[in-house]
Amino acid sequence: MTSSMAELPAQYGAPNPQAVTTPSRPISPMNAIGEGATPLMYACQQSRDQDVRRILAKKPEAAKERDRTMKTALHYCAESASLTCADIFLSVAADLVDARDEDGYTPLHLAVIAGNRPLIKFLLSKNADVNSLDYERHSVVHWATVCGEVEALELVLDAGANPSTPDIHGGYPVHYAAQMCGPNSEMGNDVRFGLAVLRKLLARGVEVNVRDKDGRQPILWAASADSTSSASCPSGSADAILALVNAGANVEADDKDGLTALHCAASRGHTDCIETLVTLCGAEVDVIDSNGCTALFYAVTLGHADSTQLLLNFGAEPDRQDRKGRTPAHCGAAKGQLETLRILGTHGANLWVRNVRGDYPLHEAVVSGRKNLVYWLLTQRPDAVNSPNNDGRCPLHIAAVNNNVEMCKILLDNQALLNPVMRTSKGQLMTPIDAALHRGNRGCAKYLQLHGGVPASKLTDKSARVRGGNQRSVARKSGDEFKHYEMMHCFNSKSVSVHRIRTTRIFRKP
Repeated sequence: MTSSMAELPAQYGAPNPQAVTTPSRPISPMNAIGEGATPLMYACQQSRDQDVRRILAKKPEAAKERDRTMKTALHYCAESASLTCADIFLSVAADLVDARDEDGYTPLHLAVIAGNRPLIKFLLSKNADVNSLDYERHSVVHWATVCGEVEALELVLDAGANPSTPDIHGGYPVHYAAQMCGPNSEMGNDVRFGLAVLRKLLARGVEVNVRDKDGRQPILWAASADSTSSASCPSGSADAILALVNAGANVEADDKDGLTALHCAASRGHTDCIETLVTLCGAEVDVIDSNGCTALFYAVTLGHADSTQLLLNFGAEPDRQDRKGRTPAHCGAAKGQLETLRILGTHGANLWVRNVRGDYPLHEAVVSGRKNLVYWLLTQRPDAVNSPNNDGRCPLHIAAVNNNVEMCKILLDNQALLNPVMRTSKGQLMTPIDAALHRGNRGCAKYLQLHGGVPASKLTDKSARVRGGNQRSVARKSGDEFKHYEMMHCFNSKSVSVHRIRTTRIFRKP
């Protein structure tokens, strides 16, 4: 089944298109032992024509028997090198030439999947329905396409098969052909066969701008294919894109989420496709999707360093902001992508742009928990360690909310203030220790307390200035008391409801 190309993570809104997938190849009848196969089915499977003749002569009704997957003995002829068994079977049960199994596969479907050209010709000569669809509306053209069976494809097309029938996902054979030009681990195809199939379909004049149920044209499927470099065909998907564009495909075509082929290629790290789209097909490098994200957002966010570099070399805007004010650096930082952020930095990107919430990429990096990224950003701008967003939320608040003690230590080692105050959406004032307690993060709260953290309700001018790395004792002299805060949490069935702070005098001036 196909999967969504644009599942946008709710937390970040970072684009993350997923590659479409091919139909699952049905289980071969050759592996059907234990599936309720009859002696006639075994005889057909093993090309024992004398046994087939004997069984049907003795018991003609055996031809109508089905296994547990509703296959007939004719289905079991799909991988047989001999046509005799199929001929004997149809002489007794000609009406079963188009019998369907539980998935809607006819014997012709299975013959095409197996690439059994003699059987395909034989079944067609017996008036098998060349346009029969399985229960996911896959035609024999779909199956010849995804199995890379070029000669089988020619046979069924010459017999009148419709090359432009969509399946239940809206995927046409040309969609699958475009995708099969990238090596596919599930189907195990050589990309050369994928290209040959695509070119066969294009030569038959199929429409190249058809859309699946999500509005995706074949060029998007090609750009999203799981292609990897190989000696036999180093740029299968790029070749597919070029073939489609030469046949009239629109390089700027987008889907229901505004994703173009360039977005998809960037999200998969397909540098060959990116180069083909921009240099040979004229794709606009900064075209945006429905969230305002360019292809660079995708490459940076998903950690594709080579694609990031290539897009920047092609002139992609490194500081472009999406509809929520995020730059590629924000989205990359949210995913902890140090390498692609470094590349942005070397290309002059401003890593200190605020989004609509007032967050820097640093805030997002703290959320990601990627310590090396936070270290690196702080070396670029040390004073940003205490930068608040629009609500006053500082990096230390974020680390406390996420119960990340190690991140708290990093921030404190870089002179973070221990008690900055933020205001929640309900107007509640919170220091980092309050934020930790609100989430029930007692370990983090204890760590902050030991370093001088106090709740907003106990904040003084002096405690508001306490920074990490301060080696002075928190205990006060000259009659001041050292306050120990024992945090007690009362929980209702839904969330933390009360924070009680008990103050205990440890010592006083005698």
